[in-house]
Amino acid sequence: MTDSEVITLTNGEFGATLSPLDRGLAYGDGLFETARVRAGQVPLWSFHRQRLIAGARRLGLVLDTDRLERERERLLARLPTVDGTLKLVVTRGVGGKAYQPPKHPQISYCWQLRPGVSPAWQKGRDGVVLHECRHRLGDNPVLAGMKHLNRLEYVLARMEWDDEYPEGLLSDAAGHIIEGTLSNVFIRLEDGWWTPRLDRNGVAGVMRRLIMEVLGPQLDLVVQEGQVTREALIGAREWFVCNSVFGIWPVTGLAPGGETWTVGPQTRQLQSCFEHWLADNRNLKEVP
Repeated sequence: MTDSEVITLTNGEFGATLSPLDRGLAYGDGLFETARVRAGQVPLWSFHRQRLIAGARRLGLVLDTDRLERERERLLARLPTVDGTLKLVVTRGVGGKAYQPPKHPQISYCWQLRPGVSPAWQKGRDGVVLHECRHRLGDNPVLAGMKHLNRLEYVLARMEWDDEYPEGLLSDAAGHIIEGTLSNVFIRLEDGWWTPRLDRNGVAGVMRRLIMEVLGPQLDLVVQEGQVTREALIGAREWFVCNSVFGIWPVTGLAPGGETWTVGPQTRQLQSCFEHWLADNRNLKEVP
């Protein structure tokens, strides 16, 4: 898969580009979503759409939801049976005075359809070793949970390793586990499943939501949100990272410390439950 294979749709025009004056480029003034495409369909699209609309509301943006659907369908129609990824970047557009935004923004909608599936996505189903990042996430409750365009913390964290690990583990300044650089974390302790609370930093992933609201309840697994210490993580019976693109990856090791775990039975159950859910919800319109 190369960049030349990517199909783009920017403000309704195939192959067009953003203005260099766009606030998304200048200030990171916007949001984005990255979704898995399976056989030309986006099973988790309704979750992505709801998160995007909620994030836009927090930024004072009103999105044209009908336009979202029309443009998504136009783009997917170019490759109706593709497996790959769909990315949407929404910005406040051009205008305003420096940081002061325009009163009536002309929102930019920038789509990318990238065909192809990474072999790492499937390989990770049997377990991955993560890099434990030295970089620490700062606290920013105003933006916590949102998938906004300000990603410099994650860029700095990802610079810590090359390709020997598929993902990195991020903590906050106090050393509490928060998330992966592109995924959320779930750990199983003696009292059940936990995932870090994301009220001060981090991104609330749509796969995280699916597990907490749909897959977990189907398996009678209750997930609690709270503070997750490194000590708790090291003592976990099993744990995994997840996102909407690669699904669920069991964690079998942590570098450079050398800690190891086995792939747990409940993680396997969740993987299987997710595959069954996908088979039943190839193009889900509404959140169940």
